Amino acid sequence: MHMPVRKTFLGLDIVGFTRPDRTDSACLAMRGVLYDALTSGLRKAEIPPAACEMLDRGDGIMTLLDAVVEPGLVLDTVVPALAAALHDHNAAAVRQEQIQLRAVLHTGVTLQDERGHVGRDISHAFRLLDAPELRLALAGGRGQLVLAVTDAAWLRLGPDQRRLPRGPFRRTLLSTKEAAVQAWVAILSPGPLPAG
Repeated sequence: MHMPVRKTFLGLDIVGFTRPDRTDSACLAMRGVLYDALTSGLRKAEIPPAACEMLDRGDGIMTLLDAVVEPGLVLDTVVPALAAALHDHNAAAVRQEQIQLRAVLHTGVTLQDERGHVGRDISHAFRLLDAPELRLALAGGRGQLVLAVTDAAWLRLGPDQRRLPRGPFRRTLLSTKEAAVQAWVAILSPGPLPAG
């Protein structure tokens, strides 16, 4: 019998990964940058490799973090490290290899068998990455990283982290193929997230 396990999900998706001007070599290079940036952010947050699993999506990564990893740690350490790495990469990269990233932070439960993970919460995190509102947030080159934090993850932040509004975050309605849901959305710049 498979028991539900609580996880924190950090989903990442490269915008326009298969654009016509991007070669397969460019796509490999961008994936390498994304994996290096995520691994560096997890290390900076002192999250041990045994506490996380990275599911490759081709054009992104869904990271499943053990329940002991609080969403606030991801928000305050991993996400700023990602934003800084994207900024540094994009400053030196040719146009075809510059990266814009959609990201989702969510918490919930998953079931796992020998083939992988299943459950409403992980499916929800995947679907939010494709929300049209997140796609529009970066349209026309506005920003490098847009992050949506679901209510489930927001409510698990510490009281000092939940002061509203929290820096650049705005309450936003996101559309998925099942329903419209509220989340906290921000276009982020390098550097620490501002306090409320």
